[in-house]
Amino acid sequence: MTHFARRIARLLARITETLACLLLIVVTALNLTQVGGRYLFNTGFTWTEEAMRYGMIWLMMLGSVACIYRAEHMGIDALENMAGKYGPQVKSALYTIAAIFCVFLLIYSWPLALRNANQLAPASQIPMIYPYLALPVGSALMLVQIALSWVAGFEPDHDDDEGVGAA
Repeated sequence: MTHFARRIARLLARITETLACLLLIVVTALNLTQVGGRYLFNTGFTWTEEAMRYGMIWLMMLGSVACIYRAEHMGIDALENMAGKYGPQVKSALYTIAAIFCVFLLIYSWPLALRNANQLAPASQIPMIYPYLALPVGSALMLVQIALSWVAGFEPDHDDDEGVGAA
C-alpha cells in the first residue's frame, strides 16, 4: 500500500508540476507580449494583465501540490529541523493543519466559484469561474496529496527523481 501511494503521489506531483510549468511559460509569454506591445508598438493589451494574474493563481495552487509531495514548503522544514527527534510527529501535525486549512478552503471556495460562474472579467472577458475554480481544485488536489503523503510516510521517492544520485 505504501509503495502504491508513493507512486500515485509521484504521478500527481508530476502532472501538477507539468501543468504549472506550462502555465509559467504562458504567463511569461503574456508578460513579454504586454511589455513588447507597450514599448515597441506604443500600445498595451489590457487583457494580458488579467490573464497573467489568473494564470499565476492556478500556477500557485498546482505548484503547491508538488511542494507537498517533495516536502519543499519552507515552514515545514524549519519547524521539523527545530523539533529534532520529534520531527516526524511535527511533520504529521503540520500536514494535519494543512489538511484542515485545505478542507476549509475547499468548503468556502466552491460556492464562491459557482456564485461567480456568470460573471466575466472586465478586460479579458474570461468567465470568472475559471480563476475561482483554482482554489477548490487546488485545495482538493492538495488534500489528496496530503493523504497520499500520510500513507507513504511523508517522504518523497527520490530513487527515480532527476538528478538524484547522479555522479
